[in-house]
Amino acid sequence: MGSIGRRTALGLGAAALITRRGLAREAGFVSAAANAEGGFRVAGFGLDGAAHFDLPIPGRGHGAAVAPDGGTAVVFGRRPGTFAQEIDLGAGRPLRNLPRAAGRWFCGHGAFAADGRLLYATELDAAGEGVVGVYAPGRGFTRIGEFPTHGADPHDIRLLADGRTLVVANGGIRADPSLPRARFDLDAIDSSLVRIDAASGQRLTGWKLEEELKLLSLRHLAVAGDGAVFVAMQHEGPRDEEPPLAAVQRGSGIATLDDDITVWRGMDHYTGSAAASLDGRLVAMSSPRGGQVALLDAATGAVAARFALPDGCGLAAAPGGGFVATSGLGQAVLLRPDGPAAPLPGDWVRRLRWDNHLAPVVL
Repeated sequence: MGSIGRRTALGLGAAALITRRGLAREAGFVSAAANAEGGFRVAGFGLDGAAHFDLPIPGRGHGAAVAPDGGTAVVFGRRPGTFAQEIDLGAGRPLRNLPRAAGRWFCGHGAFAADGRLLYATELDAAGEGVVGVYAPGRGFTRIGEFPTHGADPHDIRLLADGRTLVVANGGIRADPSLPRARFDLDAIDSSLVRIDAASGQRLTGWKLEEELKLLSLRHLAVAGDGAVFVAMQHEGPRDEEPPLAAVQRGSGIATLDDDITVWRGMDHYTGSAAASLDGRLVAMSSPRGGQVALLDAATGAVAARFALPDGCGLAAAPGGGFVATSGLGQAVLLRPDGPAAPLPGDWVRRLRWDNHLAPVVL
């Protein structure tokens, strides 16, 4: 996704806090964003497009993890992130700022334990190896431990339905966290999808793509209703190549979705986000570079619908089996497979430039 600070200003003043109502009391969404002045924010809104809150954060944000009770969320700084900000969603106010541990950097994503007693965050060490930092919300988000992601450049992380297994996408691109956004030796990408026991940190199993697809970096995850894990990827190879940009891990294997290469060609080598519908039957994948969103049938991997959305990236499940998608150009739309994109009403939601990810709160 392009630099959020350089996008066209959309005219929002520097509102500090909007408390018309709380996200914890109705269906809503939370995302990192930027305002017209380039200030970094975390904001929440409802399906009516109206503001729930709009708060400053210490730097550019990326993804957010919402607590199981919907009362709080933690938004993570963009990789290599130096902060994670806890938000009270009901009151629309900031709580704790979780600074990074020494020699560790946040990778933009995290997941709560099923009972909310732990928070797992993907992090980098100084050598670019991945770790999962473990935090205790009930103890002021004290960092109580870590375990390896069993790969380099970790990104997205999800807790599976059994409540015991974490799945992590290791992007496999070596980097020095002290040189933000620098990437080294792309020919040596070693990307993987790994399942980890949340209690012990033990690697349970893992998958890599075929050697001829080694220039695909596994980045974002969506878990379908049957437990299949869909992976949205980014291609780091030559521009004349046209690889599929999605894979699905089901059962004991992983396979790319290459039946409709025209979809991935239109995404310009880059997917930015992934989400599963509430009923688990659809998976959405976005491409801000390609300016489009694809909805996939989770059972078959076939494309169910495609939508144009310039600089569109954020995705979250919405009531009724569809998705809300946001863009860095100030758009927020409702997507369903059986109709056109429907912009959310109201002016406020169009005044922020939404960042890469969107998290549902209470649905």
